[in-house]
Amino acid sequence: MAIQFDYTVPDISGGVGDRIALVEGAIVVPPAKGLGNQSVQRSGVLTPDGRLVEEGITWRGQTPVTIAPAMPPGELADLKGTWMFLGPLFGHFGHFLVESICRIWAFGPLKDKIDGVIYVPKFQNRPDHVANVYRPFLQALGVTAPMVNLEDPTRVERLYVPAQGFGMFQMIEGAPEYRDFVRAHAGKGIEPKGAEKIYISRSALPAIRGSVLGEKRLEALLEAEGYEVFHPQKHPHDAQIAAYRAARQIVGVDCSPLHLLALVGDKEQKTGIVARRDGDLDQYFARQIRAFQGAEAWPMNFLIRNWIEADATRPSRTSWGEVDFTALHGALLKAGLIANPEPWPRLTEAEIAEEVARIGAGAQTTFKPYEGPKGKAPSDAD
Repeated sequence: MAIQFDYTVPDISGGVGDRIALVEGAIVVPPAKGLGNQSVQRSGVLTPDGRLVEEGITWRGQTPVTIAPAMPPGELADLKGTWMFLGPLFGHFGHFLVESICRIWAFGPLKDKIDGVIYVPKFQNRPDHVANVYRPFLQALGVTAPMVNLEDPTRVERLYVPAQGFGMFQMIEGAPEYRDFVRAHAGKGIEPKGAEKIYISRSALPAIRGSVLGEKRLEALLEAEGYEVFHPQKHPHDAQIAAYRAARQIVGVDCSPLHLLALVGDKEQKTGIVARRDGDLDQYFARQIRAFQGAEAWPMNFLIRNWIEADATRPSRTSWGEVDFTALHGALLKAGLIANPEPWPRLTEAEIAEEVARIGAGAQTTFKPYEGPKGKAPSDAD
């Protein structure tokens, strides 16, 4: 039976520097194998007598992603030495850049005291592969210690468990200690290299991943303004960081790479964030960029309609946004991100129908306009 625990949503605005638990003989419990990717997992850190270590809970907005596990039965694996707990390791790029690095702020004060850092899988799907994918990102963000991803319950000789210092929604601006660590370390070992103006594109992703209708037209319009179309997934992590460090003007639809931009960018940049779905994620990305780097960032929500899968009930990471290109042009012009005063025309009904048919064929489904209320957050941050 799982341990009972009274969950209280953390407030990180005043700082988290004093919230590092040190547990001797900590029991690190990954999610059980064979469960698949559940939205909430019974996983975390227990004391030797089975009490949940509160600092090890990972939150997404008002909801804990990890809740108290039961004390694992039988023999445990043993890990000697002193380690730091980082929480669940997500395979999803956007969630990695928010929830899997939410404790890296503590590496600064602890780096000379620990032998490495510990993750548990978000769910038990190729944990070694996921660790190998994200290990270079973690290093580039300033966490230079060895990293392990524990797939079995393990007794750790000595474990530091920092509280979450960053996260989705109300935690998107990060704790002061988190912002300080990021500004001092994230991407600093990688030289800027790339165009001064970039558009972060989703047009080369599978149709089921979602974007805005007419994205190819948007790319052409921005290319006419001197922008280079950048497809992050086609580049290794160091090239992505180099590109974001080099760019002075950035436009992108709301998507995961903007989290990385917020981590490695600087205060001289200007960013326009085009909403591709309801949920105000464009505003959250803008808040993060402003808070982390002090840079100018503009949320630009000019959605006319959301197009969602035929069996869906609301916009999500798979939906497509129908954007008012004329209004978007005006906002980009006002922000100084483009110069040509000639307004951009809206997509015609025929062009919209053609786009909807194209993405439906690509995603092997059909899409319908969403008629429900605006404002509900999508289920994922991608």
